[in-house]
Amino acid sequence: MPIALQDRFIADADALTPGNRFDVRSLDVSHAAVLVRPGEAAALLSELLPK
Repeated sequence: MPIALQDRFIADADALTPGNRFDVRSLDVSHAAVLVRPGEAAALLSELLPK
């Protein structure tokens, strides 16, 4: 899915639910981030855990 379309879906969803906006994070990898860059993927996911 093109990045521009992903951005559009996120913007549309945020507009519909402004009190529950997406928290968007990015890694410069394909859909196999866990296999290609497991450390970076784990660090990004750990940021999402409640503190």
